[in-house]
Amino acid sequence: MKHVLIFITTLLISFTLSAQDEQAQKYVEKEQYSKANVIYKNLLASNTKKASEYYYYLGDICLRKDKNDSAKYFFMEGIKIDETIALNYVGIGIVSMRVNNATEGQRSFDKALQLSSSKNAQVLNAIGEYYILEATTSELAKGVVLLKRSIEVDAKNSMGWMLLGDAYGRQADGTKQVEAYNKASTLVHSVPLLKMKYGKLYTSARNIELAVKYFNEGLAVDVTYGPIYRELGDVYNRFKKYDLAIENYKKYVSYIDRNDDVEFKYGFFLLKNKNYSEAVEVLNTLENRKFNSPYIYNRRAVCYYELQKYDFAKKDIETYFKKVSAINTTSADYEYYGKILLKTGQDSLAILQFQSAVDRDTTRLDLYGEIGNYYYGKGNYSKASEYMSKQVRPSTKDPKIFYELGQAYFYNKEYAKADSNFVKLVALKPAVYIGYLWRARATAAQDPETKLGLAKPYYEKVIELCAANGAKYTDELIESNEYIAYYYTVNRDKVKADVAWKNILALD
Repeated sequence: MKHVLIFITTLLISFTLSAQDEQAQKYVEKEQYSKANVIYKNLLASNTKKASEYYYYLGDICLRKDKNDSAKYFFMEGIKIDETIALNYVGIGIVSMRVNNATEGQRSFDKALQLSSSKNAQVLNAIGEYYILEATTSELAKGVVLLKRSIEVDAKNSMGWMLLGDAYGRQADGTKQVEAYNKASTLVHSVPLLKMKYGKLYTSARNIELAVKYFNEGLAVDVTYGPIYRELGDVYNRFKKYDLAIENYKKYVSYIDRNDDVEFKYGFFLLKNKNYSEAVEVLNTLENRKFNSPYIYNRRAVCYYELQKYDFAKKDIETYFKKVSAINTTSADYEYYGKILLKTGQDSLAILQFQSAVDRDTTRLDLYGEIGNYYYGKGNYSKASEYMSKQVRPSTKDPKIFYELGQAYFYNKEYAKADSNFVKLVALKPAVYIGYLWRARATAAQDPETKLGLAKPYYEKVIELCAANGAKYTDELIESNEYIAYYYTVNRDKVKADVAWKNILALD
């Protein structure tokens, strides 16, 4: 009887610990990290056999809060207790990757996979999740491989299916993404989490009705599920429903841990929602509370820039660069520094910052356009065209680039170069008059005596496209007819010249 009681007691304790562990994971999922932290620290004190695992979960909470040093401490403590627990090596790998130590990161991931013989779904999911959430697009395939292995190891592993769906989403394969989520829906899973993932899928597909439907279905299961309110805020922000966006952001911060980290996130939401004055108030409060994050300053610099308080913006962005490690800066940081410097008249320094922004993100060729537009506004068309031209690649399809570059060349009296850009503008927008009008001006400038009539076919095309709406395009039609009338006058064709002059009189 005594042995039976011991067995039952042990079983009850095991069930209790398991229930606490499950509850802690729900808190983590809902971003209620302080509650999860309390549970894991209590479990750490009461169940030393699983101490190494609890250290991993404590470190994972720190990772989710971007506290890499604290995360590493917990992972290392877990390894000290039990070197065979693979999850702590996953954690060390993620920390290493975040601080740009890819060699150490990969070594730690390999160690985790070796210890688990690549047969532990949780380990495979954890590494796979890193690759789909934090790694570059080129490394996404590694995550897919690991997550496919995870569902091979455990086909009833709903988290593996959900993460695999996330990976397919990043690969823009909506069909496979839906299939993976549908498979997860047949398994034991967190209903709000899965509904949130469906909602995010339809947000990406720009289907606001379906996105909101799924988010609301998740909240119907758990009205306190904070992250869904964040996603609702994002979708309303994306579709310019700003009041609803702020309403949901406020609910988000009310249901997750209310602390300085959350306040900082809320300030960022306000910034994204263009509530710059309110965002500044939140960030000021955090600064007064000695919130230890350099990102207060780059966020507030953006707000001040948008509020046209350029001196405050400059002070903040420079404070940010003094406080943050260069490896943690982004292209956007240098972009805004460049914009701020332009507004304070420091154009040469601004150019250096824009170049740094492009160096960090080579897709941001539009920043050369920012420099070009600055010089264009100053009447320095030579410099304007120099920088605007840096945007152009063989694959460029943006008509605005060719329009602005063509104008810069035109006003710099480089008419042939101007025309070559207007040719590309016409090719991209053949039904729009503006390209033909500027082709006409550029070619007319190359035929100053109007004897060759180089601009005539382009002005005729302007008339063709604008005639039906003459009241709207009076200036363009007068300019076009005036050229044609003068051309025929120079070439002694009075009849055709008179037709064009009469067209002008009819317009004005």
